[in-house]
Amino acid sequence: MNATELKSDLHKLIDKISDLNLSQAIKVILLRESENDEDRALRSSNDLIKELEASIEEANQNKTISHNEALRQIKKRYSLN
Repeated sequence: MNATELKSDLHKLIDKISDLNLSQAIKVILLRESENDEDRALRSSNDLIKELEASIEEANQNKTISHNEALRQIKKRYSLN
């Protein structure tokens, strides 16, 4: 899959979302990532893999927060009301 196909798939998935809160959360993530292109480019794929593995391990240990709590924190952090 190339970048164009991936973006097309993402557009289709986003179009299917009916939950406004989820749409806003995705928007925040995309905005944040687009603002940090230079920083992201400096991170190696090994660092990303380590972060993902750590996140998976936290989830396996039930060290997670609820969807509602995550949305509350996102709204607070980015002043979304």
